[in-house]
Amino acid sequence: METAFRTFIEQHRLCDKQQQIMLAVSGGIDSVVMTDLFCNSGYSCAILHCNFGLRGGESDGDEAFVRTLAAGYEVPVFIKHCETEEYAEDHGISIQMAARELRYAWFEEIAEQDDGHLIATAHNLNDSVETVLLNLSRGTGIKGITGIPLVNEKTIRPLLFATRKEITDYARSRSLQYREDSSNASKKYQRNKIRHDLIPLFEELNPSFIRTMRDNIQRFGESYTIYKEHVMRTREEIFAKKENHIEMKVDSIKKLEPISSWLYELFSEFGFTMDQCLNIEKILDADSGKQFISPTHRLFRDRDTFLLYKTEKFVFERYYIDSPESKAALPFSMDIEVMDRQDLSQVPSSGAIACLDLDRLNFPLILRKWQHGDYFYPLGMDQMKKVSDFFIDNKIPVPVKERTWILTSGNKIVWIMGLRIDNRFRITDKTRRVIRMQLYEN
Repeated sequence: METAFRTFIEQHRLCDKQQQIMLAVSGGIDSVVMTDLFCNSGYSCAILHCNFGLRGGESDGDEAFVRTLAAGYEVPVFIKHCETEEYAEDHGISIQMAARELRYAWFEEIAEQDDGHLIATAHNLNDSVETVLLNLSRGTGIKGITGIPLVNEKTIRPLLFATRKEITDYARSRSLQYREDSSNASKKYQRNKIRHDLIPLFEELNPSFIRTMRDNIQRFGESYTIYKEHVMRTREEIFAKKENHIEMKVDSIKKLEPISSWLYELFSEFGFTMDQCLNIEKILDADSGKQFISPTHRLFRDRDTFLLYKTEKFVFERYYIDSPESKAALPFSMDIEVMDRQDLSQVPSSGAIACLDLDRLNFPLILRKWQHGDYFYPLGMDQMKKVSDFFIDNKIPVPVKERTWILTSGNKIVWIMGLRIDNRFRITDKTRRVIRMQLYEN
């Protein structure tokens, strides 16, 4: 086992002895065996343990055991106490998902403290096989049958070569003590049903099922690498990266075959599900306006183009310009200049430049995002218009609407920034002083 462990690390270049390896240790058999192998192989280690507080005295017992384990190997130990149930409720997710997110968020925090740190988790070959079967049962693309990744940024999984039986045999031969998690026996979790019910049936058909699946997973992974390279090349060809979004022509996507698989491979990376990708196919010949929302991104159809934006959390923002000479800190670049009317030779037609009658403005001016119910008098009109209707009439895409700022004087809209000024503040024959404001797109 020790030889296989060292060979596996060297073969895949997972780490070296100059790096600090932070071992994720629950106290269970897998993480205890991983600790023993690392410490006996001459690596510089420390132990990380999350106390999720889900099993009362058992959780506290796990923590005490891990502290004793670290002392026995004479390595540092770091403990994280998590409010797991509260986190799950606040985020509307399962307890298991909450524990996973809290755990990996802490690991990332630890890894970021030092570029040389690596996080090692004790996932084994059986875990990887269970993941494949679980993904198949739920529905998956090719990536889902490649098992647990050996490396994920700064996280390594050095026990993926070993079966659960090999780990148990090693622990017995070394007389290692470890903690039993009572939840591992419960079949209310899907993974445990696969572990205790499904895999034994496969092993009746093939006693070497786990090893066979190891070879399958390796082939699946190699095939996925080839497949992924082709997908990435295609994505680079049809995805046009702009400053804050991605654009792709609908006609370019419609040429791909088979379209449903291509849509999944193109957009699943951005959090879209298979069902959403199938619905995207339905709007390839539809009108503009449809949008799809994933946990991280939004996809819009705007005439002959798809627009992909990263989801931004709404933050109520308001900025003030106290005077024409104000050096206000704004969320974008803008020039402000005051001049006499006769010094303005021509009124610009660009929506990014507002030339306004300074004497009609009441300071401070307020900058804010547009809101439903806002209205103004578009330049050249003496009737009010809802801002939302103005956006529709001018075919302004939803993402652009959401990024649009409004300049107000009192309760009156002065300028839909980048688009149109209000007719009430335009320059007229009676204008004496002009304030010229130029917006620069970031």
